[in-house]
Amino acid sequence: MKIKLKDKGNPVPNTCVFKNAGHCLTLINEINSGKQVEVDRIPTAAAEYVEKVNTNKKKGGNPKGDK
Repeated sequence: MKIKLKDKGNPVPNTCVFKNAGHCLTLINEINSGKQVEVDRIPTAAAEYVEKVNTNKKKGGNPKGDK
């Protein structure tokens, strides 16, 4: 899932773990800079700092050969 920071004035603390592989300070720095990042989970301690980004997938369309 993708997440982003709710408010730049309220950064995520360095103690939160977003990946199943373990703590990643680079990921936290990217979140705090305002980027959208891919994570495995949102820890309860970080729920007030970040929000899930909904990705809109294009549905339907005209498949090739169908006129």
